[in-house]
Amino acid sequence: MCTQVNEASFPGTTKGTNTDDIDVVDRVELDMGRLCMNDLYSDVEFLVEDHRLPAHRNILAVRSEYFSAMLYGDMAESKQREIRLNVPVDAFKKILGYIYTGTLPLSKLDVDQILDLLNLVHFFGLQNVEAAIEKNLQQNASLSNICKILNAAHRYSMNGLRKNCLNFMDCKASDVLQHASFAMLCKESLEEVLERDTFYAPEVEIFQAVCKWRALFPSEDIKTVISHIRLPLMSFQELLRVVRPTGIFDLDQIMDAMDQIEARENLPHRSVVLRGENVYKVIRNCQSDYTIFKISKVSLINCISLTVSVGGKWAVHFSHNMEHMYSVGTYDMKPNVRRDINIEKAFARYIIVQTFNQNKIDAEVIVKYK
Repeated sequence: MCTQVNEASFPGTTKGTNTDDIDVVDRVELDMGRLCMNDLYSDVEFLVEDHRLPAHRNILAVRSEYFSAMLYGDMAESKQREIRLNVPVDAFKKILGYIYTGTLPLSKLDVDQILDLLNLVHFFGLQNVEAAIEKNLQQNASLSNICKILNAAHRYSMNGLRKNCLNFMDCKASDVLQHASFAMLCKESLEEVLERDTFYAPEVEIFQAVCKWRALFPSEDIKTVISHIRLPLMSFQELLRVVRPTGIFDLDQIMDAMDQIEARENLPHRSVVLRGENVYKVIRNCQSDYTIFKISKVSLINCISLTVSVGGKWAVHFSHNMEHMYSVGTYDMKPNVRRDINIEKAFARYIIVQTFNQNKIDAEVIVKYK
C-alpha cells in the first residue's frame, strides 16, 4: 500500500483551486527542499549521532511548536548555535525533510523505520504525520509486525490502531501465539490481548506463550498477567502435566479449576466472533421434534436468524456443550420468512430449535454477532 504524507491533502490547504491563481506550490516545495540540511542561510546546527545537520530557526519554529519553544523560548538551546539531539539520525532527517517540504514518502519505509519515525513525530507534535502513520500501519499490519504495532499504539494512545491490532490478533490467535514476536509484547499489550473473550486459541497454548514471555521479562510482576489465564478451559491432563510443574499457579488454584471443569457451569469461555455463519442441522429427533445445529467453534453470538418451512410456534435454545441448554424463547413463525432473533451476548456451540407441528419440517439457522 503506497502512502505519502502531503499537506495539500489535509483540510485547510489548497493547491490550484482557482483558474486565476498562479500555482507555484511545486516550485516552493522544490526551493524549500534545497534549503533542507543545507548550510546556505543556516543559523543553527543539530548534532545527531555523528552527523552535523544545518537548519534554519525561523522555518523550524513556524512549522513546529516544539522547535518554536526550543529555538525562541526560554530553553538553553535558544542561545546555542549547536544543539545535540539524542534521536535516530535517519528518522530525524526524514522529519527535517517533512518540515521543509510538507511531504514524507511513507511507502518507501518498512514498519521498523516507520515506528522509529512515529516516536519523533509524536515527540515533535506533528499531528498530521501521526495520523498518516496510523493509517499506514493499519494497512500494513502482518503477523510478523502486529505485536510491535500494538505496543506502539499503546505507547502513543492511538486507540483506532489499537482496536485494529486486537481484531487482527483475534482472527489469527494461534498463529500470533506461535510467532516469536509475541514474547516481545509490553505488559499492558499482553494483558489486553489475554483478557479478550474473542482471543480464541487453546488455553494451554496461551499459557505456554505467557511462560515464554515471563522468561524474557523475569522482573515483571506476573500476577496481573496470569489473572487472565482461564484454567478451567484446560483439560485435567494439561493442568497437571503442563501448568502444575511451572509453579506459576498454586495447587489450590489448579484444584478449583478442576472442580469448575467437572461442574461444567460458568466456564470462562473464549470464542470467535461470528460475522454471519450458516449452521446446518446435525441431529433430528423425530419423537420430540427438535433439531440441533452445530457451530464450527464455541462462538460469541447475539443474533439467531431462523427460517422454517412450516409456520407455527417454534422454540429456540442455545448451548455450549449440550449438557446445559438455555432458552431463548418461543416464536410464531411464518413459512419461508427469515426472522432475526436478537439475544444478549452469549457463548454457543449448538442452536436447538423445536417445533410443535407434527408435520415433517425443515429449518435453516444463521448465527452472528453484530
